[in-house]
Amino acid sequence: MPEILSQEEIDALLTNLDKDELVEETPEETVEEIVEPKKISLYDFKRPDKVSKEQIRAIKNLHDKFSRNFSSKLSAFLRSIVEIEVVSVDQMTYAEFVLSLSNNVSFNVISLAPLDGNGVFSLEPDIGFALVDRLLGGTGESNNLNRMFTDIEQSILLDVVKQAMEEMRVAWEPIMDISFEVVSQESSPNVVQIVAPSEIVVLVVFEVKLGEASGIINWCLPVIVLEPVLSKIGTHDILARSKKASEDRTEDIARVLKEVLVDIDFRLGSTVMKVVDFLELSEGDLLILDKKTTDELDAYLNGVDKFKVMLGKKGENKAVKILKILT
Repeated sequence: MPEILSQEEIDALLTNLDKDELVEETPEETVEEIVEPKKISLYDFKRPDKVSKEQIRAIKNLHDKFSRNFSSKLSAFLRSIVEIEVVSVDQMTYAEFVLSLSNNVSFNVISLAPLDGNGVFSLEPDIGFALVDRLLGGTGESNNLNRMFTDIEQSILLDVVKQAMEEMRVAWEPIMDISFEVVSQESSPNVVQIVAPSEIVVLVVFEVKLGEASGIINWCLPVIVLEPVLSKIGTHDILARSKKASEDRTEDIARVLKEVLVDIDFRLGSTVMKVVDFLELSEGDLLILDKKTTDELDAYLNGVDKFKVMLGKKGENKAVKILKILT
């Protein structure tokens, strides 16, 4: 005889059945969640980047202008084609900058008044000796690279450095009027220390080509010295200042032009005659012109027909009355 289930047993079976269905509906494989890796930027607290990328680009653009102007000026000074271009603009510690220099470099300390501090304008021996050779009448060859510059050679290079600093002043003028003056010259980078070795500097590297010779010029600017003007160094700011400088320059030119003297000629008329008649002219002869006394005359401003005038007289002086301005 079959066993009859009680109501409690039936409820227990139904409950277990619901649990089994829930277990079957749950997938056994878990879905792996895709997590994008976080972008991590390396930051060295011993060497913090104190100059932004935008400011680095602005400094490069500024010194691109300097390199173009200085190459033209140096070419005329040396009477030889000189090519100068910016190779790189980086920030590093002053100790790293000194280690990157040659032992026989021409080391020029530059004051940056009114900024409180100095910069360094250094010429490597390969281009330094080539400049000395050219200035002394040679072809611009670089020899004896394994020795230091003599005092006489440093004095000769001083003229080149001074011209460079004049062009540097012009290049920096849109940002700040800085007087770049040579304070001292040394033949070894270890003799002078303009800032602490751990201080960050901006290093602008120029490549100079003079005939067959080529070399590097380094322009080192401590960030601690540039801090008062760092906020002004930016692409948009330089463009705005350059535009304002151009506008001021236009006003200056217009003001100077107002004081320029010009010649005004009044032509009473003209006539045509044969050469034989011209040769027979003598004092007291009368020439009949193609204009009447009541006709409008032409007035020329520096040789350009500018006015229509009427001939007249004021007091004891001859005069003209302007009738029309020609455009």
